[in-house]
Amino acid sequence: MSKAVINRSIKRYSADKGLVDLEDIMIVETGLDLYLNGRLYKTIYCSPINVDELTIGFLAFNGIINSIDDIDRITAEDNRVYVTLATACDKVPEVSYTAAEKQMYARDITRLMKQHLDRSDIHKQTGGVHIMSLSLGQELLVSREDVGRHNAVDKLYGYCLKNRLDCSQIILLSSGRVSNEIIDKISCMGVKMLVSRAAVTTLARERALKDGITLIGFARGDRFNVYAHPERIIINDRR
Repeated sequence: MSKAVINRSIKRYSADKGLVDLEDIMIVETGLDLYLNGRLYKTIYCSPINVDELTIGFLAFNGIINSIDDIDRITAEDNRVYVTLATACDKVPEVSYTAAEKQMYARDITRLMKQHLDRSDIHKQTGGVHIMSLSLGQELLVSREDVGRHNAVDKLYGYCLKNRLDCSQIILLSSGRVSNEIIDKISCMGVKMLVSRAAVTTLARERALKDGITLIGFARGDRFNVYAHPERIIINDRR
């Protein structure tokens, strides 16, 4: 697959110098052709990294697979990914979680967000990607980047499916705006807490309230806003 960033010659304008030539580091976006059982199914426009996880998450969110066991083989070649399916399904099955409710200390939430925002070298270089991370509560477990927020979530879901993780015990951290579509994805995953540096839409808040998701936005420095289900947040840190 291609690299995530690439150097390109551009011109930069400034009032004192006018137009000058320089080399700029740019984020790569590519069209990834997804083949299912030998037939072209979809072209996904994405960052060309972690494409196996992107593919798995995308197929699960779109009801093509129920679990990682529904895939016999994934191979990536140039800007194509080939998936051989063992079975197909009509929809992603509903999952019942019986684990204890995940709670988080407020201080840990702000600490994890700082770690999350410092995780992406590509974002520091280009400012052109979203970064999404997963945590079990103390440290970051994994982070994924993409030009699209939705693609980054797909990659994380693919990681969870590959590693058979119980998403009800996972916190998802986001660099971008939280829309209803993002809540729809994490609700499908079973995630019960989402923390974002950015804004939250009204529809996302309504969906989070309905689906029992603790929704946090504008997590910056030592502050954050809680838009839904604050009962999972522990304020008094007596550890």
